[in-house]
Amino acid sequence: MKKLKQFNKNYKGISANESHLLSLIEESNLAVFGVKETGYLSGWNRDRLYNTLFSLEKKDLITRLKRDCYTLKSNENLFRIATEAVKPSYISFWTALSFYGFTEQQLKTIQLVSTKQVGRLSLDSFMIEVTTFHPKKFYGYEKIEGFVIADPEKALIDSLSQPDKCGGLNEFAKCLKNAWKDLNRKRFVDYLIKFNNRSVVSRAGYLIEYLELEERVERLQKHKSRSFINLGITETTGKGREKEYDKRWNVIINQRIEQEVIR
Repeated sequence: MKKLKQFNKNYKGISANESHLLSLIEESNLAVFGVKETGYLSGWNRDRLYNTLFSLEKKDLITRLKRDCYTLKSNENLFRIATEAVKPSYISFWTALSFYGFTEQQLKTIQLVSTKQVGRLSLDSFMIEVTTFHPKKFYGYEKIEGFVIADPEKALIDSLSQPDKCGGLNEFAKCLKNAWKDLNRKRFVDYLIKFNNRSVVSRAGYLIEYLELEERVERLQKHKSRSFINLGITETTGKGREKEYDKRWNVIINQRIEQEVIR
């Protein structure tokens, strides 16, 4: 991510109040701010702050993400802004997989996981999309470059739980294959088990062996689905075609993995 640009203090279209508040925000290195934060920095009353923030937004020097939540227009660390605007949260799904280089796709959506329900937010030309997880599934992340992001292993597991948020099953399989060489496999299995979703375990076990990433993944066997589950969310086997079953992982092969992924 690019570093924060230095605010141009010589910009002539702003008042002394506006210039002073912008300087305080920049010097404090705040990714997001509102009346509370700027009040602490400036000591101003709420009316003065509201009026100054409103004026700065009108002059396109700050961006409003949601009610009483702003960011500097000069701040280019979009991931930090997103995770600071929604707390607690971490970046995951296709956004994280792209960040780690598991896919060549460049996204215009910043995907977050949070324990809170939050509507979509917009940030310049980007959308911030929030998926709500139960607190027990909110783990496996770290802070790097000023923002919070899922570990590679957790980003893959989150994505497999909702493959539509990483481009579908084939895109997930490609990401898994690209990631596998450098993946912490013990952590990946630990996170899978902790995720406590037998369907996700079955899909993961099947894909690991089908893609020949490992010959056998025995540790996951006792955590697999107790009944047969579909491999893919989207039905692509075709009408009249008999479905195949993988009894080792209790998976119905209702979606084919593209040959280019297997090779």
